Amino acid sequence: MPRPRVKDEDRKRVARACDTCKRRKEKCDGQQPCLLCKRRCRESECIFTEAYSKRGSQRQGSTASSHPITLKDALNESNDAEIAIESLLTLSGSRSAPKSPQYDKDPDALVSRAPVPKLARLLRDGRGKFIFVGDSSNLAFVQNIRRLVKAEIGECQLTSDPLRHAMCEVIPPPKAPTPAQSQHPKPSLAEAQDLIKHYLLASSGVIDLFDPDDITHHLCAWTSDPSAETDFNSSIYYLVMAIGALTRDAEDLDQAEFYFSRGREIGVSSFLEDPSVLTIQAYALITFYMLSAVRRNGAFMLLGIAVRAAYALGLHRSDISNLFEPRERLARERVWKSLRVLDLYMSGSLGRPPATSEVDGGSVSWNRSTRDYEDIQMNGRNTSATLRICFIFERILNEVYCRREVSVQLVESISRQYRDWTMQLPAGLQADSLDQKSGSTSPTLRQTIGIAHLKGAYYWSIILLTRPFLIFKVSSKIKGRSEDDDGAGNSVTMTLSEACIDAALRSIEIATDIVHTPGVPKRLFMITNSTFISAMVIGFAIFGDFDKTFPLLSSIAQAEAILTIMAKDDMSARRHFEITSYLRLAAIEHIRRRDQMQMQRRRQDIHNIFGDPINKTNGAGSSKATTGNHTPSQISASEIAQTNDGTTALFDAAEESGDAAPPWQLRFDMPPESRGPVLTTSGVLAYNGEEATDAIPPLPRTDFGQMPEADYLSPDGSGIPSLPSYTEEFPLFSLMTDFDQLQDPFSMVRP
Repeated sequence: MPRPRVKDEDRKRVARACDTCKRRKEKCDGQQPCLLCKRRCRESECIFTEAYSKRGSQRQGSTASSHPITLKDALNESNDAEIAIESLLTLSGSRSAPKSPQYDKDPDALVSRAPVPKLARLLRDGRGKFIFVGDSSNLAFVQNIRRLVKAEIGECQLTSDPLRHAMCEVIPPPKAPTPAQSQHPKPSLAEAQDLIKHYLLASSGVIDLFDPDDITHHLCAWTSDPSAETDFNSSIYYLVMAIGALTRDAEDLDQAEFYFSRGREIGVSSFLEDPSVLTIQAYALITFYMLSAVRRNGAFMLLGIAVRAAYALGLHRSDISNLFEPRERLARERVWKSLRVLDLYMSGSLGRPPATSEVDGGSVSWNRSTRDYEDIQMNGRNTSATLRICFIFERILNEVYCRREVSVQLVESISRQYRDWTMQLPAGLQADSLDQKSGSTSPTLRQTIGIAHLKGAYYWSIILLTRPFLIFKVSSKIKGRSEDDDGAGNSVTMTLSEACIDAALRSIEIATDIVHTPGVPKRLFMITNSTFISAMVIGFAIFGDFDKTFPLLSSIAQAEAILTIMAKDDMSARRHFEITSYLRLAAIEHIRRRDQMQMQRRRQDIHNIFGDPINKTNGAGSSKATTGNHTPSQISASEIAQTNDGTTALFDAAEESGDAAPPWQLRFDMPPESRGPVLTTSGVLAYNGEEATDAIPPLPRTDFGQMPEADYLSPDGSGIPSLPSYTEEFPLFSLMTDFDQLQDPFSMVRP
């Protein structure tokens, strides 16, 4: 006989749970909003959807398959785009997603791997369409910052930004007939040389498609030849001039758009279906122009054509390129290096999988014994500093952000590549033609910009690698999670978090030097990107109280100044400036509240020792009326702010409550057999009634020549301390910000 149905009011378990609690596998109280959502200050996201029982799903299987969930249907239920999108992802994922692993069968799995929340990020582009951005993207990081800032200080301009669900994109002008050639004739020789100069400056360190002397000579000859108007090379020349005009001055925007449209039209009509080096060069130039013009999604799509054409020609295989004569081989390697830079830049900034790879056909050696890329040999191309930093980017994007987890072992492996890269940097700069020539007193402006792009990419890669550690540290600080300060794991996370902040500070210094250099192009999208992501790291670190160690407030103000200069010609820099300003104001508010609370705690200790004459003078009635019967720990910040003197009201309430100990009950812990150290009236230290002496008592000195314990040394001298039992698998943690269910994954696990 089946068990009778239990009434809902008699159930010990709630009949329903909100989507957030179900996704996080937490116990929900069934209320709307539930208690957990209230604690997170996310009442608006507490949504309940119908549960799909096993028998119900069998009965309605055919019906469900015939009525799929659409984005339009899900968005109709909510006015908030972010809530609606997350609701859609929860609904669609609950039916098709595989079940999470059963960690209760294997307790060690909880230690070695942390579950990743099922989240994604959709934004609207300039036309209102939904665009995907991944975990490594700048906008996904900004959204994580918004959530933690809201939990710390509540609503502010950063969290209530009306454009927080939009992606900054410039809508290209509508397709119109090509204007008459007489309106924009071929430039004069002097004009062409100036456009080439600005192209070479803007593209230095990003794309290296042509020899500077060759492209200058051929383009100048093309401008004086009226018959060479629609040949294959004309597409290249028009696109080069378009980039030069776009980065030279905002007044040349119409001219740049004409050159770009003309070059793209010739290129598409001439060799759209003909894969060649010329085809790849044309599409690489189109991609660079669209990135400079803030059309990132279009650039991302068109770069895919160039990458597929490169694979068709075997440009990704250095052994294939070695079969050609030196001039052709160098041209092929230049094109492949340019594609790598563009692809990994867009993959990192937009959070999308890379399209190029060096791990194919023997381009990068794989050590099977250690299962790692210990000795990178790119078959002749390993001397290029650009290609080597691109491979580090590839590893970070594929092994960290695609897997959505990071371990100390992986960081240690990649750190060895960083040390090799820095040691071989002089040779790498020479291979990329960015080294200072012998006999010259200073590098040229083109070399300076190229080195700035290269160093900016280096620091950006460090930020991407170590950013999860900083997110974990700051989120733990905000949520008040207790940590073991003596644990080796905590030292590792702190070191890597500080490495992220240090990389951001150095990136700001590089950008400051570049934007104040005379003759620099007006648009440098990689400098704008590195400045913005560095400003986000710096502002976010303030909420973890890292401003006590690093000059964060002055650095984020410096980033604002850089973005102000770039915003005169770059729309994305304007948007980045707004977000940076909002974050700086939120950080200042956090510092104000933190300092106020610290002052209140210290002043309370002083009042407990010496008393509070203000309360005795003004009377205790007003404080009782203001605070009631609350204890100091129960007084909220809003109640303090409502009084004329918030600190006075708090201390008055503390003295009126019975919890505060009177001064005569305070005891100082001293050894019973002595008075302990005392000070004379002149401020001289004395001990146990002995004569005062100006000599400072000897302090224990650390022998810096002494070697640390063997199991604490880091392999190969990376500077990153290892956890005990280095050969064991280290715990992992999620890249997302939902750390409520996690302890510190790098804390020492004791059996």
